[in-house]
Amino acid sequence: MRKIIPIAILATLVLVGAGCSLASAPQVQIKPVTLEYWRVQDDPDTMSDQIAAYKKLHPNVDIVYRKMREEDYEKLLLEAFAENREPDIFSIPNVWIGGWKSKIMTMPKETTIPTQTVNAQKQIVTIKKKTPTMTILDMRNRYVEGVTKDVILPFVDTVDKPPVDKIVGIPLSADTLGLFYNKDILKKSSIEKPPETWRDLQEYAQKLTIFEEKKPDAPEGPPTDLKQSGAAIGLAKNVRNNVDILASIMSQNGAPMADPSYGYATFSNFPPEGSDGHAYPPGIEALIFYQSFSIPGSPNYSWNDKMPDSLDAFITGKTAFYFGYPSDIGQIRERAPKLDFGIAPLPQVDPSKAANLLHYPVEVVAKKTAHPDEAWDFLQFLASDEQVGPFLTAARRPTALRSLIQGQLTDPDIAPFAGQVLTASNWYKGRDYSKVVEAFAKMIETYPTAEHPEYYPIVAEAIGLINTTVGK
Repeated sequence: MRKIIPIAILATLVLVGAGCSLASAPQVQIKPVTLEYWRVQDDPDTMSDQIAAYKKLHPNVDIVYRKMREEDYEKLLLEAFAENREPDIFSIPNVWIGGWKSKIMTMPKETTIPTQTVNAQKQIVTIKKKTPTMTILDMRNRYVEGVTKDVILPFVDTVDKPPVDKIVGIPLSADTLGLFYNKDILKKSSIEKPPETWRDLQEYAQKLTIFEEKKPDAPEGPPTDLKQSGAAIGLAKNVRNNVDILASIMSQNGAPMADPSYGYATFSNFPPEGSDGHAYPPGIEALIFYQSFSIPGSPNYSWNDKMPDSLDAFITGKTAFYFGYPSDIGQIRERAPKLDFGIAPLPQVDPSKAANLLHYPVEVVAKKTAHPDEAWDFLQFLASDEQVGPFLTAARRPTALRSLIQGQLTDPDIAPFAGQVLTASNWYKGRDYSKVVEAFAKMIETYPTAEHPEYYPIVAEAIGLINTTVGK
């Protein structure tokens, strides 16, 4: 039953908050605050408990949570900023940070929030309470290394002084790419466990790919029509997360993805230690391997442009392996409740030298928010171990906090992702991730010809486009 505060007590609280003199600290009036919060990936109910808990501590703060459509999100954000109606808090992918750096506020050293307390005279009063925020050292100690490299960035405050590191946002999760597999398809071919390496995946894809019978009038040569795909990999147009799949293979294979000082893409280069007898740099080797799954006649051929979107293909049982993120779990279960599937870590080139890719949302505060203290105070509350743990359980996401990793390794859905966060990082630090998507798509679906037999120009063109978004 809801308890009603007696009118006499309520009136006393209002009068005390409004202006009773204090010996210890000046009183302030608590004003109502509304924080608008935009996100993409999680329904409002995944965060409702945390919002309610914050509201209980700060009754004057209302948080309006809006889930936006992913395909419209960036456009809606840009329009809102252009019209000065941007949300106070919003979520952006870690690969967007470089492009949004000028629009977001760095974390202040402290927040000042009107707070009710009891003074020495045992009166309920309202004071401005100052609370230190998370320090750079705190963040580096609490969060996995790949995350801290994304959200701790150098800022030049004055020209004659060196850059100062500042925190630009707080992550709630650290999403990595995993391998979804159809258990029934694997069982029919007597495959007992998912692949651990890309060689394993190559072998399994060959075994699991089933071709349609060739028609009598079909051209000579190997069959090309797929009845069942061994793995959804090889193209860009109908393979979700194609950039992250290929970039992961490149990185695992030893490609130097980007210059560590300036962030320019360098994945066409040999690593600093040299070629080690390889004809191609490891990044180009990875591209050749990736493409081989969509080239008719290749031993790895298991995917083509006639196949549906890779997630749709997995949900409908048309492919054995799909590369996806934790956010796909709910959609798969909702659309195919009878599908018996498992999730495994991403295959590795060398499991003893695991390398994974981070692609996750970061919660940020708009630079022009009217309520910066409340916005940052809420984000820090949300990111505390006590609050973020239940949120991650509800959202079905892997943690970005070192302290919560071990606890997630017992969850069969989340363990494959959580087990990868310590070996995961993000290579792109530029201003326009859409150019990376465009560059990889063209690179993936361009092949050497008799007139132009080399891979170098194909990869160089992609790198050139990406590097227009890096640097000043």
